[in-house]
Amino acid sequence: MIIMNFKTYEEASEGLEDEHLEIFDNILLPVLTGQSLVHIRTHEESRLVGICETISSRVSDKFRVLHVLTEAGVESSLLLDSGADDEDFSRLNIGRTNEETSANIHTRALESFLSSNEGGILLVMGADSVCRRNDFIRRLKIHAKLGLFAENDDDETNPKLVILHTISADTPDTLSRTIQNYDLPMPRDGTLTAVVKGVCYDSNIPQLEPEIQVQWVRALRGLTSIEAGRALTQALTVHNNAFNDDSLLYLQSLKRNLIQQTGIMEFHEPSTSFQDIGGLDFIIEDLKMRRSEFELEAQDAGIKAPKGCLLVGLPGTGKSLIAQSVAGEWHLPMLEFNMANVLDGLVGASEQNIKKVLAVAESMAPCVLMVDEIDKALTGLGSGGGDSGVTRRVIGSFLTWLNDRKSHVYVIATANDLQEIATAMPEMLRKGRWDDIWWVDLPGKDTRRHIIEIHLGKIPSNRIEKSVWDAIDSFSNLNEGITGAELASAVNEANRLSFHEGKLLNIEQLEKSISSIKPLASGIRGLNMTRQWMKDFARPASSSEPAKIKSKPKYYLSGLDAARNFIPSSEKSRNDKND
Repeated sequence: MIIMNFKTYEEASEGLEDEHLEIFDNILLPVLTGQSLVHIRTHEESRLVGICETISSRVSDKFRVLHVLTEAGVESSLLLDSGADDEDFSRLNIGRTNEETSANIHTRALESFLSSNEGGILLVMGADSVCRRNDFIRRLKIHAKLGLFAENDDDETNPKLVILHTISADTPDTLSRTIQNYDLPMPRDGTLTAVVKGVCYDSNIPQLEPEIQVQWVRALRGLTSIEAGRALTQALTVHNNAFNDDSLLYLQSLKRNLIQQTGIMEFHEPSTSFQDIGGLDFIIEDLKMRRSEFELEAQDAGIKAPKGCLLVGLPGTGKSLIAQSVAGEWHLPMLEFNMANVLDGLVGASEQNIKKVLAVAESMAPCVLMVDEIDKALTGLGSGGGDSGVTRRVIGSFLTWLNDRKSHVYVIATANDLQEIATAMPEMLRKGRWDDIWWVDLPGKDTRRHIIEIHLGKIPSNRIEKSVWDAIDSFSNLNEGITGAELASAVNEANRLSFHEGKLLNIEQLEKSISSIKPLASGIRGLNMTRQWMKDFARPASSSEPAKIKSKPKYYLSGLDAARNFIPSSEKSRNDKND
């Protein structure tokens, strides 16, 4: 469909590519085909105003005026510099008395706009609350049905477009199947490049070399255009407008703070690598291969880009370290969030939280996304507990995104209790949801030796007696069933006590620290049963024989019922007799 006085698709989209072409196809193309109402969700109001300002140049210069409607009133401005006098265009002067509500202002402004004799755009900014007003929504629906030119008897010189903007509110049900609705994505490289150039222009900084510009644009991924501009300006101000390593590190610290202010995400630039992991050779070997599967050669060979993996194991066995090491080894930024933190008590807030997380992750691609303790979000669902389906919808939308996404986001989810997932949401374990499900077991003798070596290597060599290095094999035989995190704590504790005693770290102190720890695994029931189950449903992360639990507690921690939490070991069920 080509409307008189409107440009063709080729003309209107000329020079656009990637994210700008996507935005054009979802916002400007519907206008090009005569749609008169578009709903856009975004936090970036100024970016949306900028998109509106391009409609007159991209689609038709008949969209002459932009009216921005807020609860405070209307601001009107010419879209094109046509040389017209500032008073030579229609303004929507919608006043407000003490008796009027914001909804009345919205309705009056809409009626005034639709009855005017001038083509233009009405941007209804921040309309989350007014979307619940039936009279306002009904009038929008009529306008959407009649089209751009209905108010002027098909006079194609005065098109009238209404853009409904909300931050989180969904498209009203009565409009959802009638109009175009679009979630404006986080800014990608094209928009962020414009931000960098704009800041440089405002600060009188010469044009950057392409390699430097690419590096800084990559550092800004995951921020809104306003956040990116503000952070970049601050970093340059502190470092005398110099684009160097110090200002880049400062920018990354600002970015970390901005992302963490959401309360549901954390941002990391990990420096760890696979060399920091003791054992776990099977999963490390697999992850080394996965990295190349993002490349074009692998795609041409018909290999699908990696999705991610689910790591299951006892606390302290190195699951989080694996995620950090993947990001460090692949030289990618890492986003981390806890699924339980995404869930919010407010209606619709949980769904918006997960959308926010996934939008930031996609804007930062390629990156690593770590979902910590995903099993905790499902606690109680399998036993009849519930939250009106919010948890299932949130995790369901996450799994759908995991299957359908096209961006290079490698997802690593961790879980301590796979039984919770298998009971509450078994579809999460379906083959194809993840590249692999890995079982991270207790470290065997060789792995314990490797872990001790790694953590001793982090201590200055002049703080350790030489005899300690010769006794590492004997240390690895101590306290079988201890986790990697517990071993790391034991080495640190031995070094700390030796320091306060004014001595070098010695064999006696290290043996004492390792032996004094009561392994967490010894107080958990059913470990052998879990291991048997994992042989069928997951891949072992390590080739070494896992440790056996020799230490036995007097009581076992089990169940969610406070009255049954502590169970004497003598009363264990027959199924646990091998533990």
